[in-house]
Amino acid sequence: MTSSSAAQGVRWNLTDLYRSPDDPQVEIDLSTALQKASEFEKKYRPLLEKPDVLNFPAAAMMSDYQAVLNLSARLGSYAFLSFSEKTDSAAAGAFLQKIQTRLTAVQNHLVFLDVLWTKLSGDEAEKILLLPEAEPYRHYLKNLRVYAPHTLSEPEEKILAEKANTSARAFARLFDETVHGLTFAFEGQNKTESELLALLHSPDRETRRKASESLAEGLQKSTRTLNFIFNRILEDHRLEMKLRSFAHPMTARNLANETNLDQITGLIRAVKKNYPLAQRYYRLKQRLLGLEELFDYDRYAPLEKPAGVISFTECREIVTEGYRGFSAEAGKIAGLFFEKNWIDAELRPGKRGGGFCSQTSPEVHPYILVNYTGSLRDVMTVAHEIGHGIHQVLAGRRVGILECAAPLTLAETASVFGEMLIFEKLLSREEDPRKRLVLLAGKIDDNFATVFRQIAMTDFELRAHEAGLLSGELSEETLSGLWMEANAELYGSSVKLTQAYRHGWKYIPHFIHSPFYCYAYAFAQLFVFSLFSQYKEKPDGFAERFFEILSLGGSKKPEAIARIAGLDLNQDGFWDAGLSRLENLISEAEELARQTGQL
Repeated sequence: MTSSSAAQGVRWNLTDLYRSPDDPQVEIDLSTALQKASEFEKKYRPLLEKPDVLNFPAAAMMSDYQAVLNLSARLGSYAFLSFSEKTDSAAAGAFLQKIQTRLTAVQNHLVFLDVLWTKLSGDEAEKILLLPEAEPYRHYLKNLRVYAPHTLSEPEEKILAEKANTSARAFARLFDETVHGLTFAFEGQNKTESELLALLHSPDRETRRKASESLAEGLQKSTRTLNFIFNRILEDHRLEMKLRSFAHPMTARNLANETNLDQITGLIRAVKKNYPLAQRYYRLKQRLLGLEELFDYDRYAPLEKPAGVISFTECREIVTEGYRGFSAEAGKIAGLFFEKNWIDAELRPGKRGGGFCSQTSPEVHPYILVNYTGSLRDVMTVAHEIGHGIHQVLAGRRVGILECAAPLTLAETASVFGEMLIFEKLLSREEDPRKRLVLLAGKIDDNFATVFRQIAMTDFELRAHEAGLLSGELSEETLSGLWMEANAELYGSSVKLTQAYRHGWKYIPHFIHSPFYCYAYAFAQLFVFSLFSQYKEKPDGFAERFFEILSLGGSKKPEAIARIAGLDLNQDGFWDAGLSRLENLISEAEELARQTGQL
C-alpha cells in the first residue's frame, strides 16, 4: 500500500441528497423552492411593511422561511460537493453555476425579510422580539438588526446578489479550477497539489526540498491568473466596504462571527507577542533534526521516519475509538460517517485539495472531504473533520437550519477538541521517551500551524487588503513581498525562508472563498486549550456540558456559549492561558530531548 492508495475507493455517497445532477428531483426542488419563496414574499412582505407588532406571526414566518432555506441548502450543497469531487469537470462546473443562478432567484424573494426587518424602528422590533412565539428566533432576529447600518435598499441588495454569481463566486470557482487542476512535476511523475503538500512532511530532506520547488514552479506557471483572481477578490471586498460602510477590512467577518475588532485585535496581538515561542521551538527542532539551518520546507519534517502508511481502516479505528473513549454518543456519531459513506478520502486528479466538512441541511447530514495519504497527520485531519461533523449533527438536531452553523470562531471547537482527544489517546499508549518526543513534536507542529501560522496568514491578508485600499491592484511582487514580510516576522532567524516560499499565498483557498477566515483557527485552538484543561481536571459531567455547547450551534453569542464552560472571552489575558499551554508543550519536548540525550 502506498500513500496514494491508502484510501483508494473511499468515496462519499451523495444520494442522500440527489441521485445525480440529472435526477428529476433536482428540477422539482428548484421549482418548489422558487414557488415557496414567492409565496413567502407575498404573504409576509405586507406584514413587515406595516407590522401589527402585538400580533405579529413571528413563529409562522420563521417556520416558512426555514422550509425554503432547507430546500435551498440541499440543492446548493449537492452542487458544491459534486463540483468539489471533480473540479476539472466542465459538466460539474456548469451544474454548480446553474444551481447558484437558480438559487439566487429564490434568494431574491427572501431579501425583503432582511431589509424590512432592519428598517423597522427599534421600538417596533423590540415589541415583536418580546412576543412569546418569537423566543426561539430571538437571537437570530436580534443579530440581523446588527446589520442595519450596513444593509442597502432592497433593489440594491437584489442586484448585488445577482452580480455575486459573476464576481466573487465566479472568481472563487476559477480559483478552484485553476489550483486543483494543476499538476506538479516531481521526479518524473505528475503530482496533484494534495500529493505534493503531503511530501513536505517527508522524513527525507531532499524530497521536501524538491516538493517545495515543484510547488513553486507549478504555481509560478499560473501566477498571472492567481494574481488576477486575488486582486478581484480584494477589489470586490473594497467595493463591499464602500457600499456597506464597513470601517475596517475585517468588519464583515467580525459581524458574521459575532465578535468585534477589539477582541480580534487582542487575539492577534497576543499571538504575535508570543512569536518568540515559535522561534524557540523551531531552533529546538533544528537541533533535533541535526540540521545546520532550518529552511521553510523543514518545518513539518518528522523527527523519524514513520513506521508505515496507516490504512484508512486503521484510521477509522483510531478515530472512532478516540471519540468513543470520550463519549458513547460522540463515538456513535463519528462511526456514522464511516459506515454510511459520508466521507470522500481517496486521492484523485481534479479533486479539491485540503479538507472540509460541509454542513448541507439539518434534514440530511454533513459530508466530509479529505485527501488521505496515510500519515498520522492525515489521521488527525480526519479526526478534525469528524469533530466538525459531530458539531453539525448535534446543532442541526437542536436549533435547525437558521442557527445550526456556529460562528467560525466557535465552529472549530469540536474539531480542535477532537484532534486533542485522539492525540492524547495515542500519546498515552507510548512510554518510550524517544517515541513520545516524536509524537509530541508532530502535535506541536500542528498546533503552531493552527495558532501562529494562521495569525501570520491573517496578518498577510490584512496587509494585502490595506495595501489594496491605498494602491488599487497589487502586483505579484508586492503580494509575495507582503507574504514574506508577515512570515519573516513569525519565524525570525529560526527558519530561513527560500525564494520558493514566496509563492505560498497563491494556493490558500480561505483568502478567496472566505476572507479573514484564518483567525478563527487560532481563536478556536486557544479557546479549546482552556476547555481541554477543564476536561482533564474534572472529566465527570464535562461531556454533557460540551455537548450543550455544541448543540447550541450559533443560537447564542460566543460569549454566552463560553460562559457555559465558565470562560470569559473578554477577560484580560484570556488568550494567555492557551498560549501558556503551547509553552508547556515546548518545555515538555525540551525535557524529553534531554532525557534522550538530544539536548
